[in-house]
Amino acid sequence: MKNNVFKKLVAVLCATVFLGTVGCGNTSAPENTAAEETAASEDVQQAEIKEEETPLSDSADSETSESETSAESTDGKITIVDQLGKTIELDGVPERVATTIMPFPYIFYAVVGNNDNLVGCNPSSIVAYNDSALKYMYPELANADTSFVDTSFVVNVEELIKLKPDVVFQWNYMDDEIKKMEDAGIKVIALQYGSIEDLETWINIIATMMGKPERAQELITYFHDSVKEVDDKLAGLSKDDFSNVLLLSDDMKVTGTGFSTYWLEHSGAISPSSDLSGEALNVNMEQIYEWNPDIIYIGNFTSLQPSDLLENKLEGEDWSVVSAVQKGQVYKIPIGGYRWDPPGVETPLMIKWLAKTQHPDLFEDMDMNEEVKEFYKDVYNFDLTQEMLDDILGDTQN
Repeated sequence: MKNNVFKKLVAVLCATVFLGTVGCGNTSAPENTAAEETAASEDVQQAEIKEEETPLSDSADSETSESETSAESTDGKITIVDQLGKTIELDGVPERVATTIMPFPYIFYAVVGNNDNLVGCNPSSIVAYNDSALKYMYPELANADTSFVDTSFVVNVEELIKLKPDVVFQWNYMDDEIKKMEDAGIKVIALQYGSIEDLETWINIIATMMGKPERAQELITYFHDSVKEVDDKLAGLSKDDFSNVLLLSDDMKVTGTGFSTYWLEHSGAISPSSDLSGEALNVNMEQIYEWNPDIIYIGNFTSLQPSDLLENKLEGEDWSVVSAVQKGQVYKIPIGGYRWDPPGVETPLMIKWLAKTQHPDLFEDMDMNEEVKEFYKDVYNFDLTQEMLDDILGDTQN
């Protein structure tokens, strides 16, 4: 993974100042309660489902190029074309940024190198943050204001105005929320959920908005080079060699079509539910028995744990006869800088972790501790301790 691009990446990151104070309100971070985790799980699943069903506006394009998404004029003004195809003009690099979008803070951090400009975020972002490696890299984010938005992305404009944001990021399908913010004179950039192309657009928009346009290509190149490492090793396998896996988004809920298709394809796996439409589909045990997966992955948005299946704790459900349970192959999807389920800058780590789990012989020489450690040094310029690595990778079967 060492090449000129990566050396340039490290050089840029080493020049970045990581410590600072978040300019934000005094609202304290919410406690990480089970009820809040459940609410966050349901909200993000609904957001993902709605994204799958919501078409782009006629003027938008999910594969918009960097030149089409953003540009900086000679007078210092920055012009962004968001994922609704709408043009937003900023007076310069914004000093105060707010977001309703849950994965946004850690992607912003990967691009910018700090969250000094992030004055407000979704309360569910802080719930995830408290369990994530981001809290080690940028502890000040715990002070970010969360009073202006709820976990379903509905904005309290009065509270938002108090933050004096230069720009706010919102999901592209939240039409009413976008309108009420714009009616209050707030500039809004709409983002779309769901694909690698969307993620690249996010990175390009953030990088240009923050005056770091070259950073976008560095991250995107690193991303694809990392995924290619796995692709090259899997190239000699046929579909018959792929693992039969099931993705549980919650108890008796499976993942069908969606972003998971990307990381399954690139890690050498097939899912019997992949032809179903949706992200949180209700099933019964008879269907599970029919599919009889070799490996089960449990999403990070749910409180469901591998031990619930491995120890047959769920009332009215007998998992003991399922192949994955009998072989002890039930895993919780990790959380690094953020949860690894949705598209993000750590998706290459998700793919490597899956590939190692699904094809242990083929990836015998891949040490996931070293992969994660190297990734964090290259992308975040941060040295993880063994305890931090254990927090990321050591809790996947409890």
